[in-house]
Amino acid sequence: MSRRVNWPIVIAAIFCFMGTALCVGGRAQVVAPFFPMEGRSIPLKLTSESLGMPRAQIRLSGRMLFLFNGRGMVSLRDKSVTGLQNLNFPPIDILNYHFQLAFWDAKDKVLIQDIVPDVYQHKVLTGKGPHPLGLNFTPGAPYVMLWQRAYWEPNLLLRSGTFDKEFGGHWVSFGVETKTRVSGEADEIYLEVRLKNRRATPLQFTAIPQQSAPSLTLDIPDVKPGFSTPVSHPSAFTMANNQIQITVVSDLPDHTERGWHWEIPAHKASIARFAISLQRAGQRLPDLYAPDLAQRMNRAALATQARLRWAAENLPSISTADQALNDLYARCILSVLDTRWERKNFVIQPFYSVGTWVSTIAWDTSYASEMLAMLDPKGLRQALLEYIHAGLLTNSWVPWNGHQAHYWYVQTPFAAMRILRDYITQTGDIHILDDKVDGSTVFETMKRVGEEMHRRYARPDGLLDFGAGSRKFLEIRTDGYQHVVAAANGLAAAYFRQIAAWCHSRRDPEGAQFDRWAAELQKSMNEKLWNSQIGWFENLYPDGSLHLVWSYHLYDLLGSGILTAEQQRRIISHLAEGQFLGPYGMYSISKTDHVHWDLEDVDWGGGGQYTGMPLRIAESLYRLGDSELAWDILARCTRWTKSYPYIPQEIFADSGGYPEVEMPLEIAAGSGVQAVLFGLFGLHPHVDGSLEISPSYHHELGDAVMSGYRFRGHDYTVAMDPWEFRVYQDGKLFARRPDGESVEIPYRP
Repeated sequence: MSRRVNWPIVIAAIFCFMGTALCVGGRAQVVAPFFPMEGRSIPLKLTSESLGMPRAQIRLSGRMLFLFNGRGMVSLRDKSVTGLQNLNFPPIDILNYHFQLAFWDAKDKVLIQDIVPDVYQHKVLTGKGPHPLGLNFTPGAPYVMLWQRAYWEPNLLLRSGTFDKEFGGHWVSFGVETKTRVSGEADEIYLEVRLKNRRATPLQFTAIPQQSAPSLTLDIPDVKPGFSTPVSHPSAFTMANNQIQITVVSDLPDHTERGWHWEIPAHKASIARFAISLQRAGQRLPDLYAPDLAQRMNRAALATQARLRWAAENLPSISTADQALNDLYARCILSVLDTRWERKNFVIQPFYSVGTWVSTIAWDTSYASEMLAMLDPKGLRQALLEYIHAGLLTNSWVPWNGHQAHYWYVQTPFAAMRILRDYITQTGDIHILDDKVDGSTVFETMKRVGEEMHRRYARPDGLLDFGAGSRKFLEIRTDGYQHVVAAANGLAAAYFRQIAAWCHSRRDPEGAQFDRWAAELQKSMNEKLWNSQIGWFENLYPDGSLHLVWSYHLYDLLGSGILTAEQQRRIISHLAEGQFLGPYGMYSISKTDHVHWDLEDVDWGGGGQYTGMPLRIAESLYRLGDSELAWDILARCTRWTKSYPYIPQEIFADSGGYPEVEMPLEIAAGSGVQAVLFGLFGLHPHVDGSLEISPSYHHELGDAVMSGYRFRGHDYTVAMDPWEFRVYQDGKLFARRPDGESVEIPYRP
């Protein structure tokens, strides 16, 4: 049977989906297909399942692989099916806490334990004891469960294991599966255990909680801990001293002095749940029988889902053919989300920590301030006001209880300025400058900080000498990065210019002074610090000597208005293989610097990167129009997500990292979100409410879409392909442009 062809529909389909060549002005132009649906916001896929990773893929040690739910965290014990370690529920912070379950089989008089990591550790440290691989068959050695698989998701750890032994003709054989979560409402950790009896007779077990810690001491910043009594075990379920008590409870109803009775029928599976409850000493101990643990675990799961959903609803989504880029974007969001603490005993709520260290630092937060201005502008505003209260020229670390640490980074005032500008640009809330902190407005404080910085550190030539001690600059282990540091001076000039601009808008006559300081500083930098032969700035010491340090810190000046076009070009030229570029991102000090390059000092000293820096540099390069180099750096960073479920503070540029890192999580990962949105997709919001969009296409992106960017009352989508890009405002096509052009959108309330 012949079929009639509906040619109008066929032609329309070809036009819509394949594109067409139109002759315009005598030239053939390729017109990209138009998809009516692409203007709509696409929900960001940010779920526990989409972020999950097999344990074998994760390049972090067990103590670095944590579960977190806004209130506290706990880490995995590798080689174990039930083992956990390292509790942190401030002020309860116990680094060497260990927990696992054991099962006593009364019929066969066998204690089945989960202590393989303890045996390994003892053997490595002392050379004594049974060999771990000889367990379960070496006479006199412990009987242990063997772990088989592990899988990590945000606030969920799934593990499986096995035990299979014959005792005098009687088999004890079972499979074990566990789920671990952290509560989002209480200081509790939950462990669900599923035992599958493989034999034809019931298993009669006593489930025994095993806890240990060398000491139990409350950790309250700037507060002396007081006398701590030795750790004791007043019962099989509780470990305690005069400061902290930790009790394990279960939904198994029957218990003895040793543990809980648990029967697993023949060829059946049975589930029991346990909770580790943390308390200050002296509180009423929880009941050992907790029949509602299934509901508590479910609420913990829902709390995690709610956190992820909240982030997904407040941040743009992206969709590209480069799955590694999509994954980096999502894991950078997760990383920032996992620095968000919500505890009533914290100085501010929410509290964005630097990472797994529960302090907040303006410098680190500034790497995520564009993202936070979209995700949580109120939270970012609170953080900024807290930094100002702590003192921009005196304190850089603000611990969770707000007690200042009296340690200062030179970068702090410049970081606070960046946060303030990002907040105002995204929100339009210029009135924050008139908010008061300790009796002064934010504007008055920022101006006074600039004046004090100049009074303390300015030389007659206008350059700022911040003194000796590289630690307050970059914490590197070689000298040469002290006194008149070019990067810090350039940031100071930009700081002065911003204060001057605010002064002029407020008709404050002191603006002229800040303009003069900025001009003097820039002039002296060019005359005394710029080395035109090598295309780099040097650092000046009081004796007049110049010290060359090839630190990528200098790239903070890209787009600052401080560099000439030639200086910018020369500095960027060093972003090359064998210098700053490595397989997994960047070296913090160029490999050509044989004086200062340090393999082990990863974040600022040479061998790798502080993970916020290459992503920030990529964003800056995109803004400057150097999109190929920006993509090259960004693509190197996408390799991180093959090994990390969240982004650490530092990653080695040659190998991608080691299992032990200084800090396995960093808020600076937000710079990855920013590199994608404000770099790759070219979102350039302005303080006046206008928006410029100039994306940079790369062939590996395929058909790429960013949707859900909310700015000054409107919702924006950007779609790009090899031919063109399209901008949608509130779901309607606003403009179509060839790649390489830009779209200007004026502010309309």
